[in-house]
Amino acid sequence: MSTRKFGIRRVMTTNQVVAYNVAKARTIRGWTQEQAAEELAPYLEAKLSTASFSALERSAWNVNRIKQFSADEMFALARGFDLPIGFFFTPPPPSFDAALSGPDAGMKGLDPIVLLDAVLGTPDNIGHWEAELLTYSASVAPTPRSKRDKPNVAPRGLAQRLEPLGALRAKALLRQAFGELADASGVLERLAEALRTLDESAVDDTADTRAVDPAQEPPATGRKGGAR
Repeated sequence: MSTRKFGIRRVMTTNQVVAYNVAKARTIRGWTQEQAAEELAPYLEAKLSTASFSALERSAWNVNRIKQFSADEMFALARGFDLPIGFFFTPPPPSFDAALSGPDAGMKGLDPIVLLDAVLGTPDNIGHWEAELLTYSASVAPTPRSKRDKPNVAPRGLAQRLEPLGALRAKALLRQAFGELADASGVLERLAEALRTLDESAVDDTADTRAVDPAQEPPATGRKGGAR
């Protein structure tokens, strides 16, 4: 469903995308704004009032009062809602018909896939992140000085967690090109059928050409002994 007003495409800031997804996260958890504020309080060092939480969510649409999220607040949102930080940077679907604002965006805004590339990585740059995760996994935390302290965890297989991100990015590109994956499947099936039809047509044309090609006819022969 397009959100254009007077034919003008909506352009959202990254902070508005985050606010949009805070409301979605709250719906996923089935919390009221009051309950969400309670759950986030331990990670924000303070409890947001219901009015403040409401204003935070409304800032997704209110261009005059856009909530500016800090890195610490993003970390708190991820912990409080128990969702990956990337969830909060997921732009609305293409059917929403919104663009992303930015210093290099111009009036029409950027394609939201730019934000997904930044979150999920691309084949050209995700290797750097993978290398950092491999280094992290291979590192060993020093032994705590006190038995009451726990050593930092260095889980194995951190780099493998990136593999689903690559699959997600592929799905996002498919949706960008074909819409929903079910529709993409139908489009690809029709395309394959069209190619098969073209191939069969080409084979038939070749067979017809050979049937009438004089070069393929056997040479004419006269009577034995020639004409008298």
